[in-house]
Amino acid sequence: MNTLEVSGSQSPPLGEIRALTGGEVHLFPTAREREDWPRYIDALASAIAHGVSVKWVSP
Repeated sequence: MNTLEVSGSQSPPLGEIRALTGGEVHLFPTAREREDWPRYIDALASAIAHGVSVKWVSP
């Protein structure tokens, strides 16, 4: 299973999230501190539409 992680200090490219089919994206609480967070929300919505599970996780 493909798993990507998004935090305040590191994350995969937006296109990689959008292209993901199946798998999971783990969001760390610091992800909301990213300046580009609204763009990640859009990419996550696209991934969810392709069957990706998005989960908030603790550090």
